[in-house]
This record gives sequence, structure tokens and C-alpha cells, in this order.
Amino acid sequence: MSDASEPLSVELSTELLKRLGVPDSKIAPSDPGNELEDAIIKHLKPLRSDLRIERGRRAHEFSQYAHLDVFPTFRRTFQDLRPTVARLSDRVRSIDLGRARSRIELDLAKLIASTDQQAVLVSDLSEQMPTESLLKIDVSVAIPHEGELDELAIALSSKWSLRTDRAQDCVSQGSKLVAQRRGRMPHFGVITVEPRPHMLRILADGSGAVDFVYHLDLSALSDSIATVASRKTAGWSPARTFNRLMRQKRLRDFDELVAEVMRVPSP
Repeated sequence: MSDASEPLSVELSTELLKRLGVPDSKIAPSDPGNELEDAIIKHLKPLRSDLRIERGRRAHEFSQYAHLDVFPTFRRTFQDLRPTVARLSDRVRSIDLGRARSRIELDLAKLIASTDQQAVLVSDLSEQMPTESLLKIDVSVAIPHEGELDELAIALSSKWSLRTDRAQDCVSQGSKLVAQRRGRMPHFGVITVEPRPHMLRILADGSGAVDFVYHLDLSALSDSIATVASRKTAGWSPARTFNRLMRQKRLRDFDELVAEVMRVPSP
């Protein structure tokens, strides 16, 4: 989980792996992000078999965000009737309608005008409606309701490690979950094994979009940072940053995530 180009990242990661009892000969996961999500779900599912704990669901699958799919569904299913109406008009002109022709042609003209107007309105809507959508939710904990959509109780963004862009994705996703909900706001957190305090700070230092940052082993990380700090000069900046985040109580251990899941009401 270290950035090989950053000495501090390598130093902290090495110390953390020692604390976790990972031998030097251990081969890194080939797909750590997916394996982390699978492991989280494997751990949580047996604890709350009454809930739906899954990977990669979209926000509109849950009751608080179902409205987000209304216009995309309309846009996908809308049929432009102008070609059909044009063919109908051609057929009307080619047959003998007797005295009813004038009335039928009048109705047909109204239909043509209506379908033209409808097509223009749909085109304008498609042009003006925002196309940005919520990312899939890495790990969701939902309350199932018979005959209704699930209610999203906990949404987790899972990041094996952090880069600036990955961290901003989490903040953006949390902000959208807040702004676009209709109903109860789900608990939104980020789970990671990132060891660098300055990267954790992007998410945990005052960002209202993220409730908490969960670390897979916060006590091991705390000990690792203290050990590395003992080799540095007094007032080492990363240690100060980490201690401030701890005092703010924005960093939590994985066990506290488990406690949050256990507090979710039963269906």
C-alpha cells in the first residue's frame, strides 16, 4: 500500500506491516481493492444476515435515491414518434376518406405539431439535464423492505491506499449522497489501510462529506507512526497531523465500523 517513490510512505508501510505480522516474503495482492471489499463483506455478512451487505450497487437502487433514475429511464425508453406519424400522414393522403378527410387531416396536423414539440422538449431536457452521476457504492449495508426498495443504512468507499484523486472521489461521493437524498442520510465512511497521515487528513480533517475514516487496524497504525516518530526530530509533522486527527475523533478502527453495522435497525 506504499508509494514506492515516497520514502515516508515506504517507511510507514514497512513499519505497519511489521505490526500486522506480515512477513517480508508475503506477495502483495494482485487486485488489492477488490480483495479488500470482498474481505469486508465476508466479515460483515455473517454478523447481520438480516441485512443486504453487497458490493458495487448504484445509489438509485435504494429508496432515498430512486428519483435519480427517473429521467435516465425516461430518456432510455422515449420513442420519437415523428417517423411513425410521417408514415401515417403519407397513408392518409393516398386513400379516399370522403367527407371525413378534412377533419382527419386537421387531427393529423395537430398530432404532427404535438410530436414535433414533444421531440424538441425531450431534446432540450437531455441537453440541459446534468449527466454526472454517483459512483457505484463500493460496500453497501441496506435494510430490506418487503415489496419496496432497500433503504441504504451505511455506504462505504473502500480504498486500499489513497492518492489525492482517490480521496477527492470519496469527498465528492459523500457530498452527492448528502445533497441528492430524499429521506434518511446513510452513514458514509471511507475504509482504508493507508498509512500516511497527510493523505488521511484529506478525508478526515474537517470534511463534512465523510462521517469517519475507518482504518483496518488503527492501533497498529498508531504504534507504527509512534515508532517512526521516535527516529525523527522532535515535533515531527506527520505525527502531529495524526495526533490531531485522533483528537478530532475522525479516524476510527474497523471494530467501530462493525459496531455501526450492529446498530442498524432490523427490517
